[in-house]
Amino acid sequence: WKYLKFHAKREVSAEELYCFVNNTTIDSIELYRLDRELTKIGFDGSAIPFNLRESDLTAYTFCLQLKEGDEAWFLFRLKSCKQLIVPVQLGSQIQVIKASATNDGYMFLFFGIILVLISYNLFLAISTKDRAYFYYIFYLITVGLVQAVLFGYGNKYLWPNSAWLSLHGVHVAGALSGVATIAFVRDFVRTKYYTPFIDKILIFYLVVSCVNVLLSLSGYLVLAYNMINFCAASSLILLVSAVQAARRGFRSAKFFLVAWTIFILAVTVFALKDFGILPYCALTIYALPIGAAAEGVLLSFALADKINQLKLEKEESDALRIAAIESQNEILEEKVLERTTELEDAKDHIQSQYDHLRIAQKQLVESEKLAGLGQMTAGIAHELNNPINFVTSNVGPLHRDIEDVVNLLNDYQNLPEDASPDQIRELKTKYEKVGIDYVQKEIHLLLSGIEEGSRRTAEIVRGLRIFARADKDTLISTNINECLQSTIVVLKSVTKGEVTLTRELDASMPPIECFPGKLNQVIANLISNATQATKLPGRNAINRIVNVRSYFNENEVCISVKDNGSGISEAIKEKMFLPFFTTKAVGEGTGLGLSIAMGIIEEHQGTIEVLTSLGEGSEFIIHLPRFRKGNSLVAA
Repeated sequence: WKYLKFHAKREVSAEELYCFVNNTTIDSIELYRLDRELTKIGFDGSAIPFNLRESDLTAYTFCLQLKEGDEAWFLFRLKSCKQLIVPVQLGSQIQVIKASATNDGYMFLFFGIILVLISYNLFLAISTKDRAYFYYIFYLITVGLVQAVLFGYGNKYLWPNSAWLSLHGVHVAGALSGVATIAFVRDFVRTKYYTPFIDKILIFYLVVSCVNVLLSLSGYLVLAYNMINFCAASSLILLVSAVQAARRGFRSAKFFLVAWTIFILAVTVFALKDFGILPYCALTIYALPIGAAAEGVLLSFALADKINQLKLEKEESDALRIAAIESQNEILEEKVLERTTELEDAKDHIQSQYDHLRIAQKQLVESEKLAGLGQMTAGIAHELNNPINFVTSNVGPLHRDIEDVVNLLNDYQNLPEDASPDQIRELKTKYEKVGIDYVQKEIHLLLSGIEEGSRRTAEIVRGLRIFARADKDTLISTNINECLQSTIVVLKSVTKGEVTLTRELDASMPPIECFPGKLNQVIANLISNATQATKLPGRNAINRIVNVRSYFNENEVCISVKDNGSGISEAIKEKMFLPFFTTKAVGEGTGLGLSIAMGIIEEHQGTIEVLTSLGEGSEFIIHLPRFRKGNSLVAA
């Protein structure tokens, strides 16, 4: 506790005398009258919430309660965790109110400037998204907050009901101001680039300022106040940093140097007033807010100039970039020309290789067709040989029977009209020996056999003609069942004795546009693969079954080739349609059958579905659209 004694006298006919203490940072202030005994007149202080104070003025105001012509000694009992300064003024109530109004006018003008600067820079911050503006807005808020606390406006307007904030406000605001100031100046003056050594010192002060905030919030007010005074030394360090940056030609540092110099001078005037070196007047009392406002305006100008500087730098950068782009364009044009020439050469080479590949592909496809044709030819030759042999074997007996009948008829024709009984008896004996009834039956059977052999031969030839029809490369309207029938007829000669080939064909199958010859090739390949898949140990032709089925719906026609073979593993299923992939031994397959089949079905705008289960068999389902998309085209 500190004590201050003063003497006051009320003149005759003078108005009521009041005491006015314009330092709102005093924690506790009590006023006593010294007469024969100590009489307490009033008490106030920042530790008391503003709404509990007797006066609504920001400064501490006490009525001395002196009668006209009366005089007395008074005693202030004071307590503060900050520097204790007690500017006491005596006057009438009107004078006190007038002084308070003057104080409010100056400070509201200051707060108005600060709010305008915050709004203006907030707009620029949102527009430019430059972090320097956000630092500066934080700095302006803390500057305004410090002045509000120092002059009592924080207690009156911001936290009138909080005793804790009333007591801690000066320390918290001062510590936050130190954090904001150092953070803003480091970014604005670019101390990390222009003065790296000083920047490290500023980082130290920044850490100390952050610790000050924690100390202020934790209640270590005396220590926090001393630390704030210690951090005040960073103001000079910031000034030195700005001088060095300005010497190196940094334009923004020059603006900051002027603004910061004004602010330091204002702080100096404000401090000299407290030490009694300068008089206690309006200029010295409001030196700090005047300096802060001037600094804020100048720094706003500096930030605005920074936009112009950035614009100029952008224009210079754009000019350099355009020049670089033009230079790069020239280089790129040369490289593009070179690359184009290389690509044209490569294109010619690739086209040549592509032509060779197409020729090789066509040869492979033809070889696959010829291999299948050779296999079918051998079977067909064997199949045709049976009915032809049947016809050939019947011709000899038929020729002998006809010769016996003809000889008998000749003997009958040569018999004279007056033939003797012996001649008639001899002719009758010859007739009985030939056995006309038996010969007649035998001729009928032989002719039936020849007819059946001819019919079988014609059926095979007709099926072969449909299977390998000449219009195979042109889209024509065809009933799929005809393709299946002809293919089954041809392949029966190949699979005869190896597998049981069954068919389930929908008799109401509608015609579709397709390439019949190519579809026959696909079906033959699938039936051939199914036949080989059923070739398992211990099975005979009866147990080996391949079923061919056709069905349709409103959108598509389907062909199913199903076997009861060994099935297909997932690993093989993923690669089975790739060219040259085969599970057969070397020399037994080219690996092109399913690849060609897939290509043909895709050419028909269809798909091949594979259903398989290991050990149970596989089913290949061909889905063909009933109506092709787009125009009908000639096959490639």
